[in-house]
Amino acid sequence: MKMKKWYDKEEDIFNIQLKDGKYWKSIEIDDKVIFDISEDGSILSLEVLKASEVFSGDVKKVITAAN
Repeated sequence: MKMKKWYDKEEDIFNIQLKDGKYWKSIEIDDKVIFDISEDGSILSLEVLKASEVFSGDVKKVITAAN
């Protein structure tokens, strides 16, 4: 699978899907960053809540490009 990324403007969520796999659980790093983990322990995706607050300046282009 090719890495996929998307940004939901209404919810202000940026997601990077790294690979396919059977979901096991989510690990919340802080109140804005969540990793989805597979049964084998690898990272399936990274989700950034309140992305417009997390990304600023040139890095904000990342979430704009994900649309």
